[in-house]
Amino acid sequence: MAPPTILTHKSAFLTAQTLHLSQTLNPSPAWRASNDGSEHMLSDKAVDEALYRLNHALRQHAQRVYALQATRNVAEQIEGLFLNTEDPIPRDSDAEDDDVSGYRLDGGDVGEKGLREGIDLTTDPSIAGLPPTWATHRPSEAEAHPVEARRYTDLQAQLISLSGRRAATKARVERLRHMDGLLAPFQAGVQENLVTRNGEVEQELERMRVLLIRVAGRVEQLPGTEMMEGEPTEIDDLEEMERTKVASLLHRF
Repeated sequence: MAPPTILTHKSAFLTAQTLHLSQTLNPSPAWRASNDGSEHMLSDKAVDEALYRLNHALRQHAQRVYALQATRNVAEQIEGLFLNTEDPIPRDSDAEDDDVSGYRLDGGDVGEKGLREGIDLTTDPSIAGLPPTWATHRPSEAEAHPVEARRYTDLQAQLISLSGRRAATKARVERLRHMDGLLAPFQAGVQENLVTRNGEVEQELERMRVLLIRVAGRVEQLPGTEMMEGEPTEIDDLEEMERTKVASLLHRF
């Protein structure tokens, strides 16, 4: 069974209070005895009719004001206020020192590094400061909930892996931006007679390549003429050589 959360605690409390406020109202025995002995006694029919109308209005009020969605919204707001609080982390009941209230690195104070309520798990420092296992943070809870403890370990390892991948992606983006900045001055002043992608020279080279392939095929059909092995392959590998040069250039950055 999963441990209760703040939302479940507050939802259960609000539901219990709503049921308490929605109970049917009935006169107490002392009031009925006092009414029976009064000179201006109210008849049972009048009392029952008044109680019926009052309880009917009470039920309508409870259905409108204490709806399940409204109760959950209030519980979520309480949970959000609790998670966003800046109060220090409460000490654990079975803690013997300050280290149990939050996992600390290098024996330092519990700050941005560690596991606490409301921690932002989208930042690299917060992810790097997470304890590797739940037992490191709360041994008693880890023993009481072994399934959740194992799930925490898996999620922590997944966060570490994703954080590393994000850092590598950021580094690659910065490297490409740096390359784009270095090449920006050349984009406006490239001469038309230079070899550029999809330029006139490239189109001419492509037509020349096709012509060489046709000539090689005709020469091969001539009697007594044998083409050296590897020539068609060399012609077909021109594009591969271009890709290799581009990859080598990118690797230098």
